[in-house]
Amino acid sequence: MPFLVALSPFIAMVIGFLIAYQFYIRSPETPKRLAAQHRVLYEFLLNKWYFDELYDFLFVRSSKAFGRWLWKRVDIGVIDHYGPNGFAARVMDIATRVVRWQTGYLYHYAFAMMLGIAAFFTWMMLGSSI
Repeated sequence: MPFLVALSPFIAMVIGFLIAYQFYIRSPETPKRLAAQHRVLYEFLLNKWYFDELYDFLFVRSSKAFGRWLWKRVDIGVIDHYGPNGFAARVMDIATRVVRWQTGYLYHYAFAMMLGIAAFFTWMMLGSSI
């Protein structure tokens, strides 16, 4: 029995070779006639059992729809809004406000430094006593 199992691929190859010889060498009109007689089976086998269409329906379209949802809701709605684009927008807001303080006059900068020094000394005096 194991010998028959080991021999079965060879037997299948010989049968396939003989059928191919009959269909394509001896009688080339036979495949056309069989395709015309069994149109539904021919279309089914020609379209690879409609496996590609089934795979596309079950996996490809659903994966694309899920990816599109992730892109719209998660990537644009959450990550871009609160992540890099959100930080960039906040930096732009702060920069716009700080730009108004930069007048270019030296006495404005000196006054700001004096306020900073006074705040630092006040913090040092109150911080050490508490």
